Amino acid sequence: MDQDDLLVEGCKAGRQQAQIEVYRKYHLQVYNTCLRIVGNQADAEDLMQNSFIDAFNKIKSYKGPSAFGGWLKKIAVNNAIDFVTARKPYGDDPETLTDIAEDNDTESEEFIEWRVELIKKAMNTLIPDYRVILSLCLFEGYDHEEIGQILKISQANVRTKISRARKSLLGQINRLKNNNQSSAKTIASERKAK
Repeated sequence: MDQDDLLVEGCKAGRQQAQIEVYRKYHLQVYNTCLRIVGNQADAEDLMQNSFIDAFNKIKSYKGPSAFGGWLKKIAVNNAIDFVTARKPYGDDPETLTDIAEDNDTESEEFIEWRVELIKKAMNTLIPDYRVILSLCLFEGYDHEEIGQILKISQANVRTKISRARKSLLGQINRLKNNNQSSAKTIASERKAK
C-alpha cells in the first residue's frame, strides 16, 4: 500500500488525522484547480473547502485503482463548474468576440513574467464557459473526450468551444496589451512635459 492508500483507508475509518494529511497534501492543487476555473480567490477557497467536505463524505465510494488525487481533482472540477454555471451571466454573446493574430515578441524573463500576469488578467475577463473549458484543456490537461464527459457535450462541441475560447483569450490579451501601451505612452509624455 502506498501513502495515499493508507490515508484513504484512514479517512474511510473516520480518522481525523488522515483527513488533515489528505488536506495538507492536496489543498494547493485543489485550490489552484478551482481558481483557474472560477477566477476569484474567495470563491476558489470556498470551493476548495466544499470539495474536501464532499470528498470526505463520499470517501467510501472511492474504489481506486485510479489515483486518489485525480478523484479529488474531479470533485473540485465538478464543484467549480457547477458554481460557474449557477452564476453564469445572461446575454454574453461569444460570437461577437474578435479574432487576432499571435504576437511574437522577444521573451526575456521580465517579458515572460509580464506575459503570465497578462494571461491571468485576460483569463479572468473571459465569459465563464470559456474560462472553464480553457482551464480544463490547458491547465488541467484533460483531453477533448474527457472534457466532453465532464461538461456533458460532444467532442465536436468541445473543439469548437476551445477554438472560440482561445480566440477570445487572444482578443482579451490584445486589448490588455493595447491598454498597457497607451498608459505607458501617456506616462512618458507627461514626464516629458514636466
